[in-house]
Amino acid sequence: MCTRVLWTGEINGKLYPICGRNMDWGANTAEKLWVFPAGLKRQSAVDYLDGDGKTQRLAWISKYGSIVLSMYDQAVADGMNTEGLAIHCNWLTESYYGERDPKKPGLDCDRVVSYFLDNFATVSEVVEYLRDNEDLQIVPTTINVGDILPEREIKNHMAIEDAQGESAIIESIDDGNGGVKRNIYYSGDIPNYSIEYNVLSNSPIFEKQLCNLKQYKGFGGDLHLPGTSDSADRFVRAAFYLKSLPEPKNHHEAIAGVLSVMRSVAQPFRVPESNQPYASSTQWRTIVSCKEKLYLYESSFYPTLIWLEANKLDFSEGSHIRVFDLTQNQQAIGDVSGQLRRSEEDLFKN
Repeated sequence: MCTRVLWTGEINGKLYPICGRNMDWGANTAEKLWVFPAGLKRQSAVDYLDGDGKTQRLAWISKYGSIVLSMYDQAVADGMNTEGLAIHCNWLTESYYGERDPKKPGLDCDRVVSYFLDNFATVSEVVEYLRDNEDLQIVPTTINVGDILPEREIKNHMAIEDAQGESAIIESIDDGNGGVKRNIYYSGDIPNYSIEYNVLSNSPIFEKQLCNLKQYKGFGGDLHLPGTSDSADRFVRAAFYLKSLPEPKNHHEAIAGVLSVMRSVAQPFRVPESNQPYASSTQWRTIVSCKEKLYLYESSFYPTLIWLEANKLDFSEGSHIRVFDLTQNQQAIGDVSGQLRRSEEDLFKN
């Protein structure tokens, strides 16, 4: 369904974290780029009962501006904020969020990315918040795409990185007793942190992906590089190619290197099989340069890159929400900041 890699090399002695992400999906995702300023008043769509029995919703005011990519005007799948924190949601069938407890604050899946981008500047802040707020319940929501695909419940795990080169993988799975186990693989916690922790695909869960990787050459095993587009094989190839990237001479070469990895693990267009009528193909990819606050997008349907530079945009409180419809402007090229349209409504309307 999706693949993410994070390169954390240096250019002329300076760290430049650069992340690539493929969106693999069974149909056009009707994606749009949004520019959200700081100071937006937002809330979850999920009610809960406070200690006095009153109905409340988790509410916040965005501390940071952000650039995000939405699907079907319903959910944010990818994005970066003005501090260089970036988040990417990949499908995970094993995701489990538990039965809804109405006494716990709830955050709907389709707003998770924006919630973290609005409120936090670094990976360590997100990790600390999740560990200090175990009562926060992620609540599954559905994506309704009409006749394109059947309605489906969102099941994701997240990859997060920041301008300091830190990374985290966050999963919610069944603990075996009907409860929720939140797995957090944070670079700041892991001794001898190695590059394979900077890769994420889909099923199985992250721990099993790492175990599978050890069977292959370059990671302790004897098996040759696998060739299918299955999630486990994409994980292995992405880790291998990421590990094999040459040292770049400049920022452009570093971005090109990450792009080459993402293209090598893309899923080609294919005719669906009877037992897999909604088989995924790579619809688009993003590249985030966290230090430079650069957000790039490439469609699989047009061979051009477009981008937004956060350092050149106005994210101040009171500035406008802006949007760029990617499916209606697929022949755009380069910096599209001048083509952003003012939006009178937030993506999240309640």
